[in-house]
Amino acid sequence: MNHKVSSAHFWNQCYTDNNTGWDLGGVTPVFKDWANNLKKKSKIIVPGAGNGYDPLYFASLGHDVLAVDFSNLAINRIQNEADKNNIKIKTLNCDFFKLDNSFKKKFDYIVEYTFFCAIEPNKRVEYINIAHKLLKDSGLLVGLFLPLNKDLADGGPPFAVSVDEIKGSFSKKFKLMNCFNHPLSIKPRKNNEQYFEYKKILV
Repeated sequence: MNHKVSSAHFWNQCYTDNNTGWDLGGVTPVFKDWANNLKKKSKIIVPGAGNGYDPLYFASLGHDVLAVDFSNLAINRIQNEADKNNIKIKTLNCDFFKLDNSFKKKFDYIVEYTFFCAIEPNKRVEYINIAHKLLKDSGLLVGLFLPLNKDLADGGPPFAVSVDEIKGSFSKKFKLMNCFNHPLSIKPRKNNEQYFEYKKILV
């Protein structure tokens, strides 16, 4: 198991070395389409926001967005981009697993992409519990989960995920609203990721 993924230094080094294979270099088409179809201004949190193309796009549409990342280099880039383009966004350089209670029930949406697969698999249940805590009572977690075509024994990051595991793990705290291969998935990830939409259930 690669415990380095639980250190900010590891992720800063990835940005320094340009070792960012997860980075699309622009807004994720799936989430661009999703955001364009949101009916009202919403509070959105993006964990493991990276270079922040998605949260910056959401914020540019007028949503109240918080981008969270372990790496101060990533957060600085998001902030610089926001300042340059006059986009109002909140950023937080911290460990998602250490978010305090002031964020409890604050968000309409959590947008998940390449974060769930970057954390230690033994922290996934904790991730689900935190996501549940952060969302308002009617809140939704919207995510693309990957890589589906990888053996967990191969280690990571990214660490393998499976549709059955996701469905099983989330079922205690969330109701599955949608799950499918998204037509807007980028070509290299077409059959290696799946779109999920989960609604918080009161437990």
